[in-house]
Amino acid sequence: MLTHKLSLEQEAHDQDVLCVHTVLPSYMFVFRLNRLLGLSLQRSEEDITTPPSSQGFAVYEYDCAVMQQSWRVVENHSTGTQNSATNTLFAQTEQQIYLFPELDRPDILVCVNGLTNAVIKKVSALGRVISCYRLPKTLNTIKKQLTF
Repeated sequence: MLTHKLSLEQEAHDQDVLCVHTVLPSYMFVFRLNRLLGLSLQRSEEDITTPPSSQGFAVYEYDCAVMQQSWRVVENHSTGTQNSATNTLFAQTEQQIYLFPELDRPDILVCVNGLTNAVIKKVSALGRVISCYRLPKTLNTIKKQLTF
């Protein structure tokens, strides 16, 4: 008897992640995104923190019941200071800290369900946005970490 099996990769995380490389601070990017798309993204009360450095990464959220969409904007990088261990000219140095070190180019991650190419074009047309692209499939494990 011939038996057929259908194995599908389960997609538990239906949100698409948009990687944005910009020179804008996250609050200014969110302000422009709100104006462009008619959203009401607001800063979350709690930031995402990384254990070794206890550096906080800002999170902005918006749930639209009418469109049945949930938006989340997460900072991917932050600038911190580190004390110099040796005698150098400067006592402290600036250091770039990434939420996801494997994503060292995007500054901001936009998570939304039902992301369309029209939205991507609009976001990439925002002033001072350098690049804008979907999260590569090889890094889909990041979606699990962005679901909270």
